[in-house]
Amino acid sequence: MLSVRVHGFARILAAAFWGLGLCACGAVYPEISTPVRAAGTRRLEPPPPADLVFLKFANAHIPKHTRDGRQWDSVGGSAPDPFAKLLIDDKEILLTPVQANTLTPTWPDQKLGNYRIPQGVPVRVELWDSNALNNHPICVETIGNILAEASDEQNLELRCDSGAMIEIVVQPAHAKFGLGLYYEFGSDEIHVTRVIVESPAGRAKLTNGDQILRIQGREVKGMDPETARSLINSNVATGVTFKVKHLDGSEADVTLKDGPIYPTVDEDVPVE
Repeated sequence: MLSVRVHGFARILAAAFWGLGLCACGAVYPEISTPVRAAGTRRLEPPPPADLVFLKFANAHIPKHTRDGRQWDSVGGSAPDPFAKLLIDDKEILLTPVQANTLTPTWPDQKLGNYRIPQGVPVRVELWDSNALNNHPICVETIGNILAEASDEQNLELRCDSGAMIEIVVQPAHAKFGLGLYYEFGSDEIHVTRVIVESPAGRAKLTNGDQILRIQGREVKGMDPETARSLINSNVATGVTFKVKHLDGSEADVTLKDGPIYPTVDEDVPVE
């Protein structure tokens, strides 16, 4: 009886270790980014695409009372707690945090970025008071063609029937400089994990899942991660040559050189 119990316990241990072994096989490799730098005063060639703009709520000015003459907050006559949002087809694409107790919000903690706006699609701007008892917007305005308002010289001002005013920064997309390429180093293989669409890598038609076979003429197989990273990073200014295998099995030689990157807000490359 004891022998049976021991053998049974051994089988349980063996199964547990086998299961752990299976889990250990699924190694996780870190994603590596190619260098990204500030664009500075470099010439941007190509320039930003026309349907990509940098958006930011610069500020708003809100009347001291609601449209019907009431105070914004019933407790002590305090100012409203405003937030603003920008919508396309009723979908929020930009939402500020609430800035408490002010008639002149600037929303310093809002997320900054480039936004892709379809040509010819109206954009709705809304200004609200975060107050459950006063759940009507302070202002709602529609911009027929916000892309036409893009300017480095002046902001877009919206004046509302309520007497409020909203000022929005609408500028051509802000740039970074780099390749726009992310990759991971697996077991003797390098695969592309992400490509910024508006970047040298994106313009070269690299896509997620492409395999990098050679860097600067050197086979990736047997190459250590630091050598691969050094070959890429030290040649971005003059041009890095890759031999890549696309997902359809075709192979191509691609040379990438530092150039403008225009990331959208959801591509997780901060711009200012």
